[in-house]
Amino acid sequence: MINNPKFNSLAPLAEDALSRELNTYQLSLLSLGHFVARATSISNTSLPCHRVIYVTENPIRYIIRGSVLTLKKGDVLYTPPNTIYSAGGVDDQVPPEFLYLYFHVLPRHREQNFIRIMETAGKIRAFHALRSPVEFYFHTIMEEYEKQRPGYYHKIHSYLMLLVMELLRQKGGYREADLAPRANAASALVLNKAASYIAANIREPLRISQISHVCGVSESYLYKIFSSALGLSPKEYILNCKMEYALQLLQEKNMTVTQIARELGFSNPNHFSNAFFKVTGKRPSEYMSLPPSSVSG
Repeated sequence: MINNPKFNSLAPLAEDALSRELNTYQLSLLSLGHFVARATSISNTSLPCHRVIYVTENPIRYIIRGSVLTLKKGDVLYTPPNTIYSAGGVDDQVPPEFLYLYFHVLPRHREQNFIRIMETAGKIRAFHALRSPVEFYFHTIMEEYEKQRPGYYHKIHSYLMLLVMELLRQKGGYREADLAPRANAASALVLNKAASYIAANIREPLRISQISHVCGVSESYLYKIFSSALGLSPKEYILNCKMEYALQLLQEKNMTVTQIARELGFSNPNHFSNAFFKVTGKRPSEYMSLPPSSVSG
């Protein structure tokens, strides 16, 4: 303790509600870049990651969950994982351009809470960010990635968190009441243990009975806490995790679909292909045939 009257009289820095909430998440950037649409439209596609885009040139029209959104220069759109969307330019002769960031959110058992606070009443929302801190954060992230100066990785992730914070500020204020209710300590412990076990054994054909035994709880209780905290069953959560890992392997392009199916514990490639389509809306072969810039759109 510093024994100085002037120092001791200073008001302590108090952590606010939004800062406390964001401190419970770790954002891990997967991909970023500047995208120029080559096709006139994209129909019913999705990505198994969180996505934020910033429109730099020419408007783009999205159809998401039955709603039509027209984004103009300076607009930002956030979509959670596995959001099925259609998109196209407003003018067929002028392709849209935008900056994109794709990222994961950890720990996985808090991911649904992150989605809830990023969206407004469960609806997709666009933000206008021209000449705002969000625009600055996007361009700074791109500059750091291009120049890759020492410490760029840490700086990129720091600015990603600042960007998310600024989007939440633009929702019209952040109050204690906005915070999603947290699971009790016992449930959180089970979720952490289950998520860690699933991640460590993602290549195995995981069974719910096996996971509940490792966690020391009944299968019904495991289903209850997964449904309450994530809005998913344990089986759905496992499938999402496996397909997320599958997408990484497909993008590396050094394994066949059969090899990836075997790597993830599927009995045959068709079962894997059907599961992949259920989660992403595309077949594995479609992803393998796309160049990296087309996958990141």
